[in-house]
Amino acid sequence: MRFLTLIPLLACAQACPAQQPAVQQPPPVIDDDADIARPPPSPPPPRELATDLGDLDAIKKRGSLRVLVFGHGEDVLPRAGASMSENESTAVALAEHLGVRPELISVDHFNDLIPLLLQGKGDLIAARMSVTDARKKLVAFTRATAVVDEVLVAQVGDANAPKTLAELAGKTVTIRASSAYRETLDALGEKEAKGVVVTSAAEDRDTERLVFDVGQGKLPYTVCDSDWFSQILAYNNLVKSPLVLRNNREIAFAVRPGNGKLKTAADAWLIERTLSAHAKEAEKLDLDAILKRGSIRMLTRNNAVSYFLYKGTQQGFDYEWVKLFAKENGLRLDVVVPPESKDLIPWLNEGRGDVIAAEMTVNSARAADVWFSSPYNFVDEVIVQRAGEAPLTSVSQLKGKTIHVRPSSSYRRTLDALQPSAGPFTLVDAAEDDETEALIAQVAAGTIPLTVADSTIAAVEKSWRDDIQTSLPLASSEIALAARKDSPKLQRALDAFVRKHVTRGEGRIKGSVEYNLLKHQYFESTHRANEAQEDFKETGQISRYDNLIRNQSTNYGLDWRLMAAQAYQESRFNPEAKSWVGALGLFQVMPRTGAEMGFVDLKDPETGIGAGVSYMAQMIESFDKDIPFKHRVRFALASYNAGRGHVEDARRLAAELGLNPNKWFKNVEVAMLKLQDQRVAKKMKHGYCRGEEPVKYVSEIQSRYDNYITIVPDPGLDAAAKKGP
Repeated sequence: MRFLTLIPLLACAQACPAQQPAVQQPPPVIDDDADIARPPPSPPPPRELATDLGDLDAIKKRGSLRVLVFGHGEDVLPRAGASMSENESTAVALAEHLGVRPELISVDHFNDLIPLLLQGKGDLIAARMSVTDARKKLVAFTRATAVVDEVLVAQVGDANAPKTLAELAGKTVTIRASSAYRETLDALGEKEAKGVVVTSAAEDRDTERLVFDVGQGKLPYTVCDSDWFSQILAYNNLVKSPLVLRNNREIAFAVRPGNGKLKTAADAWLIERTLSAHAKEAEKLDLDAILKRGSIRMLTRNNAVSYFLYKGTQQGFDYEWVKLFAKENGLRLDVVVPPESKDLIPWLNEGRGDVIAAEMTVNSARAADVWFSSPYNFVDEVIVQRAGEAPLTSVSQLKGKTIHVRPSSSYRRTLDALQPSAGPFTLVDAAEDDETEALIAQVAAGTIPLTVADSTIAAVEKSWRDDIQTSLPLASSEIALAARKDSPKLQRALDAFVRKHVTRGEGRIKGSVEYNLLKHQYFESTHRANEAQEDFKETGQISRYDNLIRNQSTNYGLDWRLMAAQAYQESRFNPEAKSWVGALGLFQVMPRTGAEMGFVDLKDPETGIGAGVSYMAQMIESFDKDIPFKHRVRFALASYNAGRGHVEDARRLAAELGLNPNKWFKNVEVAMLKLQDQRVAKKMKHGYCRGEEPVKYVSEIQSRYDNYITIVPDPGLDAAAKKGP
């Protein structure tokens, strides 16, 4: 568990000379062949959790509900309905209902949850735990938070996949021995499915990975719950479910058997919330029925503007916008991402979602099929060109230019209309599945000269990069929410919400505080760190925090100069820094992550450094020990920047591409860049990722680390480096 144990890590203390990574904007050259020294670490004592076996009275007296959760953040980018971390958010809401502070305690191994609960290290388990006969002997379960089916998973194309329980005889099904599925298969093996062969997977092999192995033909069959499987199908089209093994398996919170008051309070509140299984069929509901269900389903796109996963948290302007509506109406927000943009309106009208929020422009063709709210954004279609070029200022300057856009896009219609007056210019058809962000990246790389983008998309790109510019507005459009025409109550609520937060007067948008904060966060603030305000190299120091970084790094067996290079990359040595997603301090740690590790005041230099170094150490430790240490360090850096899930997606993709999934430079980094291609991203567990960012992040830290070793020699570390492992 993260709080109780931290396996000692080994130091990274050798410079790596030159190699050119495969990135669109060439970073500093790196050599990946040097060994990395491993002097013995002196790990700090593990942080122990307090023991408290008290019931609800003790919890209220303490002022916090300690919630044991499995892992950290999202297991997957939610895009097929309910979030996989919905139990976490429900537990947080329960704590607020009880009038106490929620304290999430992240546990790395599912098997540790019940022992820690029984030891009094937590008050409640919220980890999508299935209710089984064996578990009911150990803990008390609340009323169900969800009800799922357990389904057999087979590879698409498997003609011999069993369609009845009797046909399971002789088939081999691989699951973890500790999973609830084992109880189901054991029972079936005694009656309906005699002869089924059950093999045990390693306990650290999660269900999603087993499903992936089935899709790749590495395993014949496994088992998954229906909610989780629906999430997996959103990005994995190599698996199918030919057979339901068990209906109506309950998912619930767990408390200690003696804590009857907490269980009673939780049960009563769950009844009030009317939590149950999400509807498996499409529902065409109006607002009153949506309120009764307790959740609103938002149809959107997984891209850099509307919805994406960053550092394990769901982000996106449209996501945050509808989340605000959900909060104001006491609803949970479920996100549904159709396979293609063209599916948004059909899925809405089929009842597979309640509202579309996907930077959708209002036009007469769409208005014939759906209802549009008042506009919540106004965008221009603008020319995108490389930074440093003379900006286009008049449509007459389009003459003789070459512009790449998708033929079905509104940009193409705008440009076609300009040809008679501003042409001739050359229009090149981009692939229909090329997202605008991908075309902008090609402009930045110099592979195409010009493209067109909505000003909002261009603003997000410019917040991350400085190699493009926008010029020459071509047309203006309104962005609005869309709902079905047969949902008048929802229409009124959505329109009232938009009008409350957004007004337009004198050609300008006037927004509420909440709306303006979102606009600033996603479209106006830079996502790049500011330059250092001070430079201490002339004093022989990297920064004024050298001693603090050295002390914390030594505790975890890491080269302090590597950590200094990372601190510079994150905050330019500014302890007051705050990122666009709310990360704080010298190492830009997310507050929730810091709190999980016991670090609260992240703007305090010593605390912020302790949190950053500790989290980096955990990231290194999280990767398989068979991977050479130097590569684990680089995977950890990439994970620190973009989230571990995206790195694992890139490693998996690297293997599929015939690259080495255990090596960063020229291998996994190549796959990482492909995650910003929507054709690739939609097949990935964690979806779209701005792959250029972690690639640049790792390369720049490595290069700066090489420089720091030269600037500030460390006799002990350098001697260990020469000695080698």
